[in-house]
Amino acid sequence: MPKDQNIPVFRSTSYASSYFQDNRTNRQEVIPGIQHFDIHQRCNYKHSIGAHRLDFYMIFLVMQGEGRHTFGIQEHHLTRNMLCFIGPDVINSWRSEAEEQRGYFCSFSDDFYNVGRENKNFLNELPFFQIDGTPVLYLTDEEAQHYLTLFQWMYREHDQRNEYSDHVLRGYLQAVLNKAYAQYNLQVSHAPASIHPGLRLLKAFTALYRRDFKVISQGNAIQLKSVAAYAEELGVSQNHLNDTIKAITGRSAGQLIKNHLIKQATICLRHSSKSISEIAYRLGYDDPSYFARYYKSQTGLSPAAYRAHSSGQHS
Repeated sequence: MPKDQNIPVFRSTSYASSYFQDNRTNRQEVIPGIQHFDIHQRCNYKHSIGAHRLDFYMIFLVMQGEGRHTFGIQEHHLTRNMLCFIGPDVINSWRSEAEEQRGYFCSFSDDFYNVGRENKNFLNELPFFQIDGTPVLYLTDEEAQHYLTLFQWMYREHDQRNEYSDHVLRGYLQAVLNKAYAQYNLQVSHAPASIHPGLRLLKAFTALYRRDFKVISQGNAIQLKSVAAYAEELGVSQNHLNDTIKAITGRSAGQLIKNHLIKQATICLRHSSKSISEIAYRLGYDDPSYFARYYKSQTGLSPAAYRAHSSGQHS
């Protein structure tokens, strides 16, 4: 696990220069804070990428080549016929051990995936995106070919994108996730559970603060506790909670809560008819203008700009 706490966050608008050998930009203009989907071939992947976090999800398929990839506290030797997953905030890094890499990787934001879905927490619940989950699936030749076909279809659809492509891409993405989830349960269900105490504490803390967000779906305002209150409920000191979480995720306990709050705000802005002021109050902000400034600082768009753009998206 990287010791340096100043670990950068690669965002959907800027990760290309760190990931691609030719520093190419995305094939379509990327608008900050708005539904992100991108797919590339691994042959364009850089041979070394330092420790970082993403603000989106990533899935990649290794068909040829090898190297060392860290996922949180885990390091995996990657080689052919592997399917790998990276969730937001998971510290990861890559070091190639072969000149040629083949396969695909796609990246996407939760607001892209969640369009039209009733269960907005599905991605958060998938075990291979969890920091204490197993981020690598080992595939047979037949299974690898099946995933390769799905990635090739996504690549072609994205390359020839039209007004219906987002719906098609979500369908392919759903097929990848459903098949992977079924395989994960077969591969990992009998594996010993992680006993790393830091991961247990992170998982317990995450469950607590996400529990307090559930009142939003019931139309009530959230009453988030302080980090000190969460630490007391967990039976640890605030400093221990912060140090443990930052060592694993690169973010403090308070930053994790704020990051989840921004995600909830985005969901409300897109799917709720409430005014921006009402949404701010529901999220615990007494000053809607402060909420608007903070939201823009985190996403690149003001709440009003995001709502105006998302209302024009196909759903």
